[in-house]
Amino acid sequence: MGYIGLGNIGEPMAARILKAGFRTVIWNRTATKSLTLAGQGATIASSPADLASRCQIVCVCLSNAEAVEAVVFGPEGLATRPEGPLRVLIDNSTIHPDKTRQFAERLRQVLGAGWLDCPVSGGPVGARAGTLAAMVGGEGEEFELARPVIESFAAKVTHMGPVGCGQVAKACNQVIGFGAMAAIAEALVLAQRSGIAMDRLPDALAGGFADSNVLKEYARATSAGEAGGIAVLVRALVESREGRAGDRYRNRFALLLKDIAIASDLGRSTSTATPMAALIEELYRRAGNYTPS
Repeated sequence: MGYIGLGNIGEPMAARILKAGFRTVIWNRTATKSLTLAGQGATIASSPADLASRCQIVCVCLSNAEAVEAVVFGPEGLATRPEGPLRVLIDNSTIHPDKTRQFAERLRQVLGAGWLDCPVSGGPVGARAGTLAAMVGGEGEEFELARPVIESFAAKVTHMGPVGCGQVAKACNQVIGFGAMAAIAEALVLAQRSGIAMDRLPDALAGGFADSNVLKEYARATSAGEAGGIAVLVRALVESREGRAGDRYRNRFALLLKDIAIASDLGRSTSTATPMAALIEELYRRAGNYTPS
């Protein structure tokens, strides 16, 4: 079992796989990020190709389609070892469904291996707890082969359909999740300007129709004084409405804007109006102080 991409979500996911008893080989572009898992028993590969020469199943969790393509098909990539045992690649990244389908066909032609697009929802907190929701696209036989690995890091695993369907489901997830964060920020500002302390609102709404996992996580992280995750994103949206955001949150919104752009593009390609996605993109661009391209 292999894992590539040890970021804020990938590292705890790989740790869950290792804890479940899988012999795990890891690789990360920044090698020092592999040391913690190595101390827990993981083996460090010298390259993606080296990792592919040892593993039947490999997960990747990377920032965008370009990074995925480089790791899989680039020099010393996973696909450069046709004699290796690789049977299924599980892509935990969030990328465009069209790119996923292209990569899957390319991998099948080069190695005869299957591709499962398996983006997840639940963030670093869910990754550490093993409570992620995994949305999987791919062939049924390959899904069943990989299911025990996916279940080691996800509490909810759903086979959405053929290759690409997992990424479509993730795009829908992002519209709902990002929309909820924007609505929470708007309600917080409205409450404060109307005489209610912001920190009173989440507790007051708990258990009602306005409650959600997003609101719960915002309340938990804010109470804990955490500087990342949903709390900082909602705070950025609040500060943007108050004219205090500047460009301090630009990097934090880069990946979110990439994700919501996927949803907007899916809307165009399927002739589906997506006014909510368009509004969310505008709000997040404003919060990150992005200028229209």
